[in-house]
Amino acid sequence: MSLYGLAVQIPEYYIICLINSKFMSRYVDDFVNNTQTFQINDARQLPIIVPTFEELAEIKMLFDKLISLKKRSFASDFDDNINQELSSVEGKLEIIISHLYNLV
Repeated sequence: MSLYGLAVQIPEYYIICLINSKFMSRYVDDFVNNTQTFQINDARQLPIIVPTFEELAEIKMLFDKLISLKKRSFASDFDDNINQELSSVEGKLEIIISHLYNLV
């Protein structure tokens, strides 16, 4: 499956962050498709909030940090520090997405 942002306001990294968020996972399970398979038609039904440029910048920073940490975790053998940092950054991203969707 390929997924592309059609507008500058919704870049691919933002879509990736949304799809991988706990909120969107619960949303898909409850309202779109409660199977393990996520398909392109499921993605078309997702409510996408357009973030501000400031929110996008913060999401981009966290996204880049997560990519860097994941690469480091693949290169090392189960480093607990990396896993803790991954959890911390993922938590920050979850908070931002929760604020975007007015869940907090």
